[in-house]
Amino acid sequence: MLIEKLKKALPKEYPKKETNAKESAVLIPFLNLNGEWVLIFEKKPSYDRLHPSQISFPGGSREESDKSFLDTAIRETCEELGINKDDIQIIGAVEPTKTLTTNFMIYPFVGVVNRRPPFKINKKEVEKLLFIPLVYLIDNSPIKYKEYKYRDRKRKTPLLEYNNEIIWGATARILNNFIPIIKKLL
Repeated sequence: MLIEKLKKALPKEYPKKETNAKESAVLIPFLNLNGEWVLIFEKKPSYDRLHPSQISFPGGSREESDKSFLDTAIRETCEELGINKDDIQIIGAVEPTKTLTTNFMIYPFVGVVNRRPPFKINKKEVEKLLFIPLVYLIDNSPIKYKEYKYRDRKRKTPLLEYNNEIIWGATARILNNFIPIIKKLL
């Protein structure tokens, strides 16, 4: 029922923003895990050049072969989770957001992953997966802004803790754009 409501509430895509930022896209992946909706997050490896040990949604940079931002989100999700394009049902899009430190414009899409874990994750890009219950994200929304030290700089950013992991920055801002939409539909 929630997924059908989201399909009606979310646009299929957002127009490209005019910016000098690098283009990227992510998938906000829903998974029905034992009768409960969860969102799938990734923890990047500590050696990741741009976002070491950060929690994010599956996704990445747009490539020339990608016809759209949606193609980017699907391609990257399939590469990182080790799933097929047919395993993903696209629901809609969420307002794009920009990273503040690495200059990426991120185009988020929402989809349902119709495949059961375990996933065959790409260990070069993903250290581990987190399956965070949707109800937890709703109960902790909007994510509060707190001071967070990253790369020897303190910054005020939305920050959410879950099982000793910290979701912050662009991923937390995407959640702050998306979870209120869900709350209105419940």
